[in-house]
Amino acid sequence: MFLNYNSENLQKEEFQEQLRWFEAEFDEIFHNRSENPTEYEKNLANSLLNKLSESINQCQDEKLLYDLVSTLNNIEKKHPALF
Repeated sequence: MFLNYNSENLQKEEFQEQLRWFEAEFDEIFHNRSENPTEYEKNLANSLLNKLSESINQCQDEKLLYDLVSTLNNIEKKHPALF
Protein backbone atom coordinates (compact mmCIF):
# COMPACT_ATOMS: atom_id res chain seq x y z
CA MET A 1 0.00 0.00 0.00
CA PHE A 2 1.27 3.47 -0.85
CA LEU A 3 0.08 6.64 0.85
CA ASN A 4 0.52 9.78 -1.18
CA TYR A 5 1.51 12.34 1.43
CA ASN A 6 2.26 15.84 0.30
CA SER A 7 2.92 18.07 3.28
CA GLU A 8 3.14 21.19 1.12
CA ASN A 9 -0.43 20.72 -0.16
CA LEU A 10 -1.67 19.97 3.33
CA GLN A 11 -0.06 23.13 4.67
CA LYS A 12 -1.64 25.18 1.89
CA GLU A 13 -5.06 23.68 2.56
CA GLU A 14 -4.66 24.33 6.29
CA PHE A 15 -3.64 27.94 5.63
CA GLN A 16 -6.64 28.49 3.36
CA GLU A 17 -8.94 26.90 5.95
CA GLN A 18 -7.57 29.21 8.62
CA LEU A 19 -8.19 32.22 6.38
CA ARG A 20 -11.82 31.14 5.85
CA TRP A 21 -12.20 30.64 9.61
CA PHE A 22 -10.68 34.06 10.35
CA GLU A 23 -12.99 35.81 7.91
CA ALA A 24 -16.06 34.04 9.29
CA GLU A 25 -15.11 34.86 12.88
CA PHE A 26 -14.41 38.48 11.99
CA ASP A 27 -17.82 38.71 10.34
CA GLU A 28 -19.45 37.18 13.40
CA ILE A 29 -17.73 39.54 15.83
CA PHE A 30 -18.43 42.72 13.87
CA HIS A 31 -21.71 41.75 12.16
CA ASN A 32 -23.94 44.23 14.01
CA ARG A 33 -21.25 46.82 14.57
CA SER A 34 -20.31 47.70 11.02
CA GLU A 35 -22.65 50.66 10.64
CA ASN A 36 -21.76 52.73 13.68
CA PRO A 37 -18.68 51.24 15.35
CA THR A 38 -17.10 52.68 18.46
CA GLU A 39 -13.47 53.75 18.51
CA TYR A 40 -12.68 50.62 20.55
CA GLU A 41 -14.26 48.40 17.89
CA LYS A 42 -12.32 50.16 15.14
CA ASN A 43 -9.08 49.69 17.06
CA LEU A 44 -9.88 46.04 17.71
CA ALA A 45 -10.69 45.37 14.06
CA ASN A 46 -7.51 47.07 12.90
CA SER A 47 -5.45 45.20 15.46
CA LEU A 48 -6.84 41.86 14.29
CA LEU A 49 -6.19 42.69 10.66
CA ASN A 50 -2.69 43.93 11.44
CA LYS A 51 -1.88 40.58 13.03
CA LEU A 52 -3.18 38.80 9.95
CA SER A 53 -1.27 41.19 7.70
CA GLU A 54 1.97 40.25 9.41
CA SER A 55 1.63 36.91 7.64
CA ILE A 56 2.24 38.67 4.33
CA ASN A 57 5.90 39.21 5.22
CA GLN A 58 6.32 35.52 6.01
CA CYS A 59 4.44 34.13 3.05
CA GLN A 60 6.68 32.65 0.38
CA ASP A 61 3.97 31.09 -1.78
CA GLU A 62 2.40 33.40 -4.35
CA LYS A 63 -0.99 31.59 -4.30
CA LEU A 64 -1.21 31.79 -0.51
CA LEU A 65 -0.20 35.43 -0.61
CA TYR A 66 -3.02 36.08 -3.08
CA ASP A 67 -5.46 34.24 -0.77
CA LEU A 68 -4.30 36.29 2.18
CA VAL A 69 -4.65 39.62 0.39
CA SER A 70 -8.06 38.56 -0.97
CA THR A 71 -9.25 37.73 2.53
CA LEU A 72 -8.12 41.12 3.84
CA ASN A 73 -9.84 42.88 0.93
CA ASN A 74 -13.07 40.90 1.46
CA ILE A 75 -13.17 41.88 5.11
CA GLU A 76 -12.54 45.54 4.37
CA LYS A 77 -15.28 45.57 1.69
CA LYS A 78 -17.84 43.97 4.04
CA HIS A 79 -16.96 46.24 6.97
CA PRO A 80 -15.87 49.61 5.54
CA ALA A 81 -17.00 51.61 8.58
CA LEU A 82 -14.39 49.83 10.70
CA PHE A 83 -11.53 51.28 8.65
